Amino acid sequence: MKVYTHVVIDMSTLEELEVETFEYLGDVSYCKGGGGGASGDISWPDYLQDAHAQLIDHDGADTPTSSIIDVLNTGLAGNPYTGENSSDPSTEITAIHASVTDFDTLVTLLSTGTGLDTLVSGILDTTRIDTAVDAFDDDLDARIDADVYPRFEAGMLNINAVISSAFVIGRANIEEGRNREVAKYSAILRLKAATDDALKVIGLKLEYQKSLTHYVTEANRIAAVAHKEQDDKDLSIDVSEATWDLEIFQHAANMLAGVSGGSGTSSAKEPSAVTSALGAGMSGAATGAMVAGPWGAAAGAAIGIGMSLLG
Repeated sequence: MKVYTHVVIDMSTLEELEVETFEYLGDVSYCKGGGGGASGDISWPDYLQDAHAQLIDHDGADTPTSSIIDVLNTGLAGNPYTGENSSDPSTEITAIHASVTDFDTLVTLLSTGTGLDTLVSGILDTTRIDTAVDAFDDDLDARIDADVYPRFEAGMLNINAVISSAFVIGRANIEEGRNREVAKYSAILRLKAATDDALKVIGLKLEYQKSLTHYVTEANRIAAVAHKEQDDKDLSIDVSEATWDLEIFQHAANMLAGVSGGSGTSSAKEPSAVTSALGAGMSGAATGAMVAGPWGAAAGAAIGIGMSLLG
């Protein structure tokens, strides 16, 4: 068996520049270096050994106040995840749904019975319009009697035509004009009631129902996301509780392996911030949709997620 005692390699070409070996024919268990008088002790560069000594006992008088076993036992007996649970969002979700239910009740009252339907019927009721037309008719008659007729009769008197056919025809024309004004006013009121006023009230009713649909959907989204985040956090706590002992022993293993450069890493995981941002994104999207449609939803979602990740 060839034993290498000295090797120099050019790392750029991997060429062996210097090689010293000898052939060993004895029992492998007794092979401890031979030839050059090596004892088989393991050593590292001086700067590593010095740094290790400084970390353990930097002034030559340091001693541990607790052993690794004491620390292990303390850690094993004090698992901080035992009995822990994430916050339950049920109370807040119940309050949200209660508010939506109150709004639903209000919309129902405005949409049936003595609500918007009755208001629309009242707007289209001819009795109300006839009353307004009669009031306009009376006012117009009063103005004609007080102003138009006196001025007309005074003019006819000046030309001695009070008992002529022109006088009769003139009064008939005034009366016909009065009737046209009354008919025009009546038509305007009926058209306005059937179009502008009624349609506005119907549109208001539809807007209420649209808002209710939005808030019901939003409340359900918030509830779904909140429960999912609670489940994820509970799962994370359960995993941390189950692996706590392993984490404690990993620190001990790292300490034991430190002298030879070996170490392990912790596998603990935290929930992704993106998961927690999901609720904020949904809420922002819903709010944006109410303001500016699909583009508003996209902008609202982006702002909600961004603020959640930054906060």
